[in-house]
Amino acid sequence: MEIIEIKKDQQQYISEIAALESDIFPDPWSEKSIRDTLENPQARIWAIISRQAPPCSCASTAPEHAGKPQLLGYVIFYYVLDEGEIARIATSPQHRRQGVAVRLLEKMRAFSYEQNITRWLLDVRISNETAIHFYKAAGFAEDGVRKNFYANPPEDAILMSCEVETSGGDRA
Repeated sequence: MEIIEIKKDQQQYISEIAALESDIFPDPWSEKSIRDTLENPQARIWAIISRQAPPCSCASTAPEHAGKPQLLGYVIFYYVLDEGEIARIATSPQHRRQGVAVRLLEKMRAFSYEQNITRWLLDVRISNETAIHFYKAAGFAEDGVRKNFYANPPEDAILMSCEVETSGGDRA
């Protein structure tokens, strides 16, 4: 697994992120939204890719698929002054519970240290118990609820934040 920063000229990864968005989220970001994010100097998109051959299947045994980078997960992160916001974080379903999201948080921590970012914010659908559990385990606390924040379907958001320990420690 390798962490890369996505740049404007990496259309392959932008397309793969948009495809994963469509597979995972009820309100997916479009390729255009992702490209627009890359135009923002205070935004970063990091992805974890694997250059190993995918698990055996009819399609994956073709020579053109051998060693092709495979998107395992990504994070879209905005920052201003000493605060950062996780706008999106996702792991492909077949790579969940393998440390992908944890590694993305580690990358964010290193970047936060460089940029003097001391606090992370995020919102999460109130029904997304798996994500809420993950964030709490990573050191996030619930700050409140934003009523009817999400559409498609309508749902409340839990607002969460985390003080970032950038000088050691295990908390995210």
